Amino acid sequence: MKHFAYAKFFAFMSLFLFTACTVEPPELLKVGVNQWPGYEPVVLARDLGYLPQKQVKLVELPSNTESIALLRAGRLDAAALTLDEALHVINLGTELTIVLVFDFSNGADVLLANPTLKNLADIRDHRVGVETTGVGALLFHAALNQAKLEGDDVQVVYLPADEQETAYTSGQVDAVVTFEPIKSRLEQHGAHVLFDSSEVPDLIVDVLAVRTDQLEKQRENIFQLVQAYAKARSYMTQYAKKSLQLMAPRLQMTSHDLQQTYQGLVLPSLSENIAYFSGSPSKFERHVHKVYDFMKHENMLHREMSFAHIQDKSFVMRVNL
Repeated sequence: MKHFAYAKFFAFMSLFLFTACTVEPPELLKVGVNQWPGYEPVVLARDLGYLPQKQVKLVELPSNTESIALLRAGRLDAAALTLDEALHVINLGTELTIVLVFDFSNGADVLLANPTLKNLADIRDHRVGVETTGVGALLFHAALNQAKLEGDDVQVVYLPADEQETAYTSGQVDAVVTFEPIKSRLEQHGAHVLFDSSEVPDLIVDVLAVRTDQLEKQRENIFQLVQAYAKARSYMTQYAKKSLQLMAPRLQMTSHDLQQTYQGLVLPSLSENIAYFSGSPSKFERHVHKVYDFMKHENMLHREMSFAHIQDKSFVMRVNL
Protein backbone atom coordinates (compact mmCIF):
# COMPACT_ATOMS: atom_id res chain seq x y z
CA MET A 1 0.00 0.00 0.00
CA LYS A 2 2.86 2.32 0.84
CA HIS A 3 4.50 1.74 -2.56
CA PHE A 4 1.14 2.25 -4.27
CA ALA A 5 0.66 5.58 -2.45
CA TYR A 6 4.13 6.73 -3.54
CA ALA A 7 3.38 5.66 -7.11
CA LYS A 8 0.18 7.68 -7.09
CA PHE A 9 2.04 10.69 -5.65
CA PHE A 10 4.80 10.58 -8.28
CA ALA A 11 2.26 10.08 -11.06
CA PHE A 12 0.38 13.14 -9.83
CA MET A 13 3.55 15.22 -9.59
CA SER A 14 4.63 14.15 -13.09
CA LEU A 15 1.26 15.14 -14.47
CA PHE A 16 1.43 18.48 -12.59
CA LEU A 17 4.91 19.27 -13.88
CA PHE A 18 4.00 18.28 -17.44
CA THR A 19 0.90 20.47 -17.29
CA ALA A 20 2.85 23.39 -15.80
CA CYS A 21 5.41 23.13 -18.61
CA THR A 22 2.78 23.04 -21.35
CA VAL A 23 0.49 25.81 -20.10
CA GLU A 24 0.28 28.58 -22.68
CA PRO A 25 1.95 31.81 -21.54
CA PRO A 26 -0.46 34.65 -20.83
CA GLU A 27 -1.37 36.90 -23.75
CA LEU A 28 0.95 39.85 -24.34
CA LEU A 29 -0.68 42.99 -25.70
CA LYS A 30 1.54 44.29 -28.52
CA VAL A 31 1.03 48.01 -29.12
CA GLY A 32 2.50 49.96 -32.03
CA VAL A 33 3.74 53.48 -31.27
CA ASN A 34 5.86 55.92 -33.24
CA GLN A 35 7.61 59.19 -32.40
CA TRP A 36 4.89 61.73 -31.70
CA PRO A 37 4.60 63.94 -28.60
CA GLY A 38 0.95 62.99 -28.15
CA TYR A 39 1.89 59.31 -27.76
CA GLU A 40 4.91 59.97 -25.58
CA PRO A 41 3.06 59.64 -22.23
CA VAL A 42 2.65 55.93 -23.02
CA VAL A 43 6.42 55.57 -23.43
CA LEU A 44 6.90 57.62 -20.27
CA ALA A 45 4.58 55.18 -18.47
CA ARG A 46 6.84 52.33 -19.54
CA ASP A 47 10.01 54.15 -18.51
CA LEU A 48 8.55 55.01 -15.11
CA GLY A 49 7.71 51.35 -14.51
CA TYR A 50 3.93 51.81 -14.65
CA LEU A 51 3.50 49.41 -17.57
CA PRO A 52 3.53 45.71 -16.59
CA GLN A 53 6.11 44.19 -18.95
CA LYS A 54 4.55 40.72 -18.84
CA GLN A 55 1.23 42.11 -20.04
CA VAL A 56 2.00 44.97 -22.43
CA LYS A 57 4.79 45.45 -24.96
CA LEU A 58 5.33 48.74 -26.79
CA VAL A 59 6.57 48.15 -30.34
CA GLU A 60 8.38 51.31 -31.43
CA LEU A 61 8.04 51.95 -35.16
CA PRO A 62 9.29 54.66 -37.54
CA SER A 63 5.81 55.76 -38.63
CA ASN A 64 2.11 54.99 -38.38
CA THR A 65 2.29 53.44 -41.85
CA GLU A 66 4.17 50.50 -40.32
CA SER A 67 1.73 50.37 -37.39
CA ILE A 68 -1.17 50.08 -39.84
CA ALA A 69 0.49 47.28 -41.83
CA LEU A 70 1.32 45.24 -38.71
CA LEU A 71 -2.11 45.87 -37.19
CA ARG A 72 -3.82 44.58 -40.32
CA ALA A 73 -1.51 41.55 -40.41
CA GLY A 74 -2.40 40.68 -36.81
CA ARG A 75 1.18 41.22 -35.61
CA LEU A 76 -0.02 44.10 -33.43
CA ASP A 77 -3.06 43.99 -31.17
CA ALA A 78 -3.37 47.75 -30.82
CA ALA A 79 -1.73 50.93 -32.05
CA ALA A 80 -1.56 54.65 -31.43
CA LEU A 81 -3.14 56.14 -34.55
CA THR A 82 -5.00 59.20 -35.71
CA LEU A 83 -8.74 58.72 -35.98
CA ASP A 84 -8.66 59.00 -39.77
CA GLU A 85 -5.98 56.28 -39.88
CA ALA A 86 -8.20 54.06 -37.73
CA LEU A 87 -11.09 54.66 -40.14
CA HIS A 88 -8.77 53.82 -43.03
CA VAL A 89 -7.90 50.47 -41.38
CA ILE A 90 -11.59 49.71 -40.76
CA ASN A 91 -12.34 50.64 -44.36
CA LEU A 92 -9.79 48.00 -45.44
CA GLY A 93 -11.61 45.33 -43.44
CA THR A 94 -9.91 45.19 -40.03
CA GLU A 95 -12.34 46.14 -37.28
CA LEU A 96 -10.98 48.46 -34.58
CA THR A 97 -12.36 49.83 -31.33
CA ILE A 98 -11.19 53.11 -29.79
CA VAL A 99 -10.57 52.96 -26.03
CA LEU A 100 -8.68 56.21 -25.32
CA VAL A 101 -8.11 59.66 -26.80
CA PHE A 102 -4.50 60.84 -26.61
CA ASP A 103 -4.76 64.33 -28.06
CA PHE A 104 -6.34 66.81 -30.43
CA SER A 105 -3.95 68.52 -32.81
CA ASN A 106 -4.28 72.29 -32.66
CA GLY A 107 -1.30 73.41 -34.74
CA ALA A 108 1.11 70.50 -34.23
CA ASP A 109 0.48 68.96 -37.68
CA VAL A 110 1.75 71.18 -40.48
CA LEU A 111 2.41 71.67 -44.17
CA LEU A 112 5.96 73.05 -44.41
CA ALA A 113 7.56 74.49 -47.55
CA ASN A 114 10.88 75.85 -48.69
CA PRO A 115 11.32 79.64 -48.58
CA THR A 116 10.53 80.10 -52.28
CA LEU A 117 6.90 79.14 -51.64
CA LYS A 118 5.42 82.13 -49.83
CA ASN A 119 1.70 81.25 -49.72
CA LEU A 120 -0.35 78.07 -49.61
CA ALA A 121 -1.51 78.53 -53.21
CA ASP A 122 2.15 78.51 -54.29
CA ILE A 123 2.31 74.73 -53.89
CA ARG A 124 0.56 74.45 -57.28
CA ASP A 125 2.77 72.45 -59.70
CA HIS A 126 5.27 71.71 -56.92
CA ARG A 127 6.28 68.43 -55.25
CA VAL A 128 4.61 67.83 -51.90
CA GLY A 129 5.67 64.91 -49.69
CA VAL A 130 2.75 63.20 -47.96
CA GLU A 131 2.45 60.04 -45.90
CA THR A 132 -0.64 58.97 -47.81
CA THR A 133 -1.76 56.25 -45.39
CA GLY A 134 -1.28 58.53 -42.39
CA VAL A 135 -2.74 61.72 -41.03
CA GLY A 136 -0.73 63.65 -43.62
CA ALA A 137 -3.31 62.75 -46.25
CA LEU A 138 -6.11 64.26 -44.16
CA LEU A 139 -4.26 67.52 -43.50
CA PHE A 140 -3.15 67.66 -47.13
CA HIS A 141 -6.75 67.46 -48.38
CA ALA A 142 -7.78 70.15 -45.90
CA ALA A 143 -4.92 72.37 -47.16
CA LEU A 144 -5.93 71.81 -50.79
CA ASN A 145 -9.49 72.83 -49.92
CA GLN A 146 -8.32 76.05 -48.31
CA ALA A 147 -6.05 76.85 -51.26
CA LYS A 148 -8.87 75.99 -53.70
CA LEU A 149 -6.66 73.45 -55.41
CA GLU A 150 -7.31 69.93 -56.69
CA GLY A 151 -5.07 66.93 -56.14
CA ASP A 152 -3.93 67.09 -59.77
CA ASP A 153 -2.70 70.66 -59.25
CA VAL A 154 0.30 69.44 -57.24
CA GLN A 155 2.81 66.63 -57.60
CA VAL A 156 2.15 64.30 -54.68
CA VAL A 157 5.18 62.30 -53.53
CA TYR A 158 4.48 59.39 -51.16
CA LEU A 159 6.83 59.75 -48.19
CA PRO A 160 6.73 57.78 -44.93
CA ALA A 161 7.50 59.99 -41.95
CA ASP A 162 11.00 58.58 -41.46
CA GLU A 163 11.99 59.57 -45.02
CA GLN A 164 10.63 63.12 -45.01
CA GLU A 165 13.65 64.97 -43.62
CA THR A 166 16.06 63.42 -46.13
CA ALA A 167 13.67 64.02 -49.02
CA TYR A 168 13.29 67.71 -48.12
CA THR A 169 16.95 68.45 -47.46
CA SER A 170 18.03 66.66 -50.66
CA GLY A 171 15.55 68.66 -52.76
CA GLN A 172 13.34 65.71 -53.71
CA VAL A 173 10.29 67.68 -52.51
CA ASP A 174 9.45 71.37 -52.22
CA ALA A 175 7.00 70.96 -49.34
CA VAL A 176 6.02 68.26 -46.89
CA VAL A 177 3.09 67.46 -44.62
CA THR A 178 4.61 66.47 -41.28
CA PHE A 179 4.67 66.80 -37.48
CA GLU A 180 7.06 66.90 -34.55
CA PRO A 181 9.87 66.07 -34.12
CA ILE A 182 10.42 66.32 -37.91
CA LYS A 183 8.84 69.80 -38.02
CA SER A 184 11.50 71.37 -35.78
CA ARG A 185 14.33 69.74 -37.70
CA LEU A 186 13.01 70.96 -41.07
CA GLU A 187 12.55 74.47 -39.73
CA GLN A 188 16.26 74.45 -38.94
CA HIS A 189 16.78 73.90 -42.68
CA GLY A 190 14.70 76.98 -43.52
CA ALA A 191 11.28 75.40 -44.03
CA HIS A 192 8.29 77.46 -42.90
CA VAL A 193 4.65 76.71 -42.13
CA LEU A 194 2.06 77.35 -44.83
CA PHE A 195 -0.84 75.54 -43.14
CA ASP A 196 -1.43 73.79 -39.81
CA SER A 197 -4.08 71.85 -37.94
CA SER A 198 -5.24 74.88 -35.94
CA GLU A 199 -7.03 75.95 -39.14
CA VAL A 200 -9.14 72.77 -39.10
CA PRO A 201 -9.98 72.40 -35.37
CA ASP A 202 -11.09 68.97 -34.14
CA LEU A 203 -10.28 67.29 -37.46
CA ILE A 204 -7.11 65.53 -36.29
CA VAL A 205 -7.38 63.45 -33.12
CA ASP A 206 -4.98 60.75 -31.89
CA VAL A 207 -6.44 57.62 -30.35
CA LEU A 208 -5.58 54.20 -28.96
CA ALA A 209 -7.12 51.74 -31.42
CA VAL A 210 -7.49 48.06 -30.48
CA ARG A 211 -8.27 45.23 -32.86
CA THR A 212 -11.90 44.43 -32.01
CA ASP A 213 -11.16 40.69 -32.12
CA GLN A 214 -8.69 41.19 -29.23
CA LEU A 215 -11.00 43.30 -27.07
CA GLU A 216 -12.40 40.54 -24.87
CA LYS A 217 -9.34 38.27 -25.05
CA GLN A 218 -7.02 40.98 -23.74
CA ARG A 219 -9.36 43.11 -21.68
CA GLU A 220 -7.17 43.12 -18.57
CA ASN A 221 -4.03 43.95 -20.53
CA ILE A 222 -5.77 46.82 -22.31
CA PHE A 223 -6.90 48.17 -18.96
CA GLN A 224 -3.35 47.98 -17.61
CA LEU A 225 -2.18 50.04 -20.59
CA VAL A 226 -4.87 52.70 -20.09
CA GLN A 227 -4.21 52.79 -16.34
CA ALA A 228 -0.46 53.20 -16.89
CA TYR A 229 -1.11 56.02 -19.38
CA ALA A 230 -3.34 57.81 -16.87
CA LYS A 231 -0.65 57.50 -14.18
CA ALA A 232 1.96 58.93 -16.54
CA ARG A 233 -0.32 61.88 -17.38
CA SER A 234 -0.72 62.50 -13.65
CA TYR A 235 3.08 62.39 -13.28
CA MET A 236 3.39 64.94 -16.12
CA THR A 237 1.07 67.30 -14.26
CA GLN A 238 2.90 66.90 -10.96
CA TYR A 239 6.44 66.95 -12.37
CA ALA A 240 6.17 68.94 -15.58
CA LYS A 241 9.85 69.90 -15.95
CA LYS A 242 11.14 66.42 -15.12
CA SER A 243 8.66 64.85 -17.55
CA LEU A 244 9.89 67.02 -20.41
CA GLN A 245 13.48 66.08 -19.60
CA LEU A 246 12.59 62.39 -19.69
CA MET A 247 10.55 62.51 -22.90
CA ALA A 248 12.52 64.95 -25.07
CA PRO A 249 15.61 62.76 -25.83
CA ARG A 250 13.63 59.93 -27.45
CA LEU A 251 11.90 62.51 -29.66
CA GLN A 252 15.28 64.08 -30.49
CA MET A 253 13.99 67.41 -29.23
CA THR A 254 15.00 69.84 -26.51
CA SER A 255 12.76 70.17 -23.48
CA HIS A 256 11.94 73.71 -24.60
CA ASP A 257 10.89 72.59 -28.10
CA LEU A 258 8.78 69.78 -26.66
CA GLN A 259 7.06 72.21 -24.31
CA GLN A 260 6.32 74.48 -27.30
CA THR A 261 4.92 71.51 -29.23
CA TYR A 262 2.52 70.66 -26.41
CA GLN A 263 1.06 74.14 -26.83
CA GLY A 264 -0.15 72.94 -30.23
CA LEU A 265 -1.80 69.88 -28.69
CA VAL A 266 -4.79 69.41 -26.43
CA LEU A 267 -4.29 66.36 -24.19
CA PRO A 268 -7.65 65.49 -22.63
CA SER A 269 -7.60 64.41 -19.00
CA LEU A 270 -9.05 61.13 -17.75
CA SER A 271 -12.33 62.84 -16.80
CA GLU A 272 -12.46 64.52 -20.21
CA ASN A 273 -11.96 61.15 -21.87
CA ILE A 274 -14.87 59.74 -19.88
CA ALA A 275 -17.07 62.70 -20.81
CA TYR A 276 -16.01 62.45 -24.45
CA PHE A 277 -17.11 58.79 -24.65
CA SER A 278 -20.37 59.32 -22.72
CA GLY A 279 -23.86 59.93 -24.04
CA SER A 280 -25.81 58.49 -26.93
CA PRO A 281 -24.49 59.39 -29.35
CA SER A 282 -21.31 60.36 -27.53
CA LYS A 283 -19.29 63.40 -28.52
CA PHE A 284 -16.68 60.96 -29.80
CA GLU A 285 -19.21 59.22 -32.04
CA ARG A 286 -20.27 62.58 -33.47
CA HIS A 287 -16.61 63.36 -34.07
CA VAL A 288 -16.16 60.03 -35.89
CA HIS A 289 -19.01 60.89 -38.25
CA LYS A 290 -17.53 64.34 -38.92
CA VAL A 291 -14.16 62.88 -39.90
CA TYR A 292 -15.84 60.05 -41.83
CA ASP A 293 -17.96 62.51 -43.83
CA PHE A 294 -14.88 64.61 -44.66
CA MET A 295 -12.94 61.54 -45.79
CA LYS A 296 -15.86 60.28 -47.89
CA HIS A 297 -16.19 63.69 -49.56
CA GLU A 298 -12.47 63.64 -50.40
CA ASN A 299 -12.72 60.06 -51.77
CA MET A 300 -10.38 58.78 -49.05
CA LEU A 301 -12.80 55.97 -48.11
CA HIS A 302 -14.44 53.61 -50.55
CA ARG A 303 -17.25 51.83 -48.73
CA GLU A 304 -20.04 52.46 -46.28
CA MET A 305 -19.02 51.68 -42.73
CA SER A 306 -20.77 50.71 -39.51
CA PHE A 307 -19.64 52.26 -36.23
CA ALA A 308 -21.53 49.95 -33.87
CA HIS A 309 -18.32 48.98 -32.02
CA ILE A 310 -16.24 52.11 -32.62
CA GLN A 311 -15.77 52.94 -28.93
CA ASP A 312 -15.45 51.21 -25.56
CA LYS A 313 -15.35 53.52 -22.56
CA SER A 314 -15.16 50.76 -19.95
CA PHE A 315 -11.37 51.03 -19.69
CA VAL A 316 -11.20 54.73 -18.84
CA MET A 317 -14.15 54.22 -16.48
CA ARG A 318 -12.19 51.62 -14.46
CA VAL A 319 -9.07 53.73 -13.93
CA ASN A 320 -8.37 54.52 -10.29
CA LEU A 321 -5.45 56.86 -9.56
